[in-house]
Amino acid sequence: MSMKAKILALAGAIATVSAAVADDKPTINPRTNYDQVEQGLRDHLNPMHSTWDYWGAGWIPKACKDFATGHGLSPFDFTVFNVHYDDCSEPWIFCRHKSSHASEIDMIDIFGRMPVHMRSYVRQFMATPGLNDGIAGLWMYPGDVLVEDRPTAQLLAHEFSHGLDYMALQQYGSPFSGTDIWNSNYAQDSAVPTDYSRTNFVEDFAEVGVIGLYDKVVPGGIGNIQPNWNAIFHQYATYQGYLGDNILPGGSCRNRIGNSETVPMGNSAKARRDLGPKPDTSFKNSTINVIEPDAKFEGVVHSHFHHTH
Repeated sequence: MSMKAKILALAGAIATVSAAVADDKPTINPRTNYDQVEQGLRDHLNPMHSTWDYWGAGWIPKACKDFATGHGLSPFDFTVFNVHYDDCSEPWIFCRHKSSHASEIDMIDIFGRMPVHMRSYVRQFMATPGLNDGIAGLWMYPGDVLVEDRPTAQLLAHEFSHGLDYMALQQYGSPFSGTDIWNSNYAQDSAVPTDYSRTNFVEDFAEVGVIGLYDKVVPGGIGNIQPNWNAIFHQYATYQGYLGDNILPGGSCRNRIGNSETVPMGNSAKARRDLGPKPDTSFKNSTINVIEPDAKFEGVVHSHFHHTH
């Protein structure tokens, strides 16, 4: 089954999780210029210094292997590496396919520009070649993010917002976009940010996240490029107000999702004989809060298609 088919098969479950389909409001008029959004985010989200090191031969996170084998890709075509950013004592594990349009530097740079508390709700970050499914990016519970092209800041803001929706505000309900809080604030607005926002409340929350982040980090906020900002104000103000410093640059990581299990790339006896030392992916800093996934959301996937603005 193709990835698009799998996502369509999940549509009913996702709509249930989302509490409602957000299709009763038009897209904001005039439409927001997302080239300006991208430029503003890149200009005001500064790179974070990092170092990186590569895994030993033959090992891969299970999340990366499962995606590869499920989509006709060989796990042996992935480079796996740890990226150590100065603002977090624990590295993130990246998996990059050799034919990905995103280079290692593309992945490291744009990921590190995102606020550390947004990054903290990402488990593994993956890059693959285009899979002919029209998808730009995926978020997979409990926090794996995949890109099929060079990642943009707005794409990561969208995908990372899924993680915030499910994992950062669990005291109010998960996903937060399925709560009465989100529903009641959404109801006060006359529009939604994009056509894709109208898919369901989960996607609306993620699309609002792009606007909410831009409004916080770019001087003058969204009003500088969107004269009708008040039509979506309650949505992005709720996103900002409840997430607080989770979407602000600065600080250091305090929460992380435990890494996916480390497994051999191959299943044959020869592949196992050729294995290098098994990487230790456990967290060493005891002050970091390790977020435990909720089994009821296992298998939930949210996609972001090209040209959805």
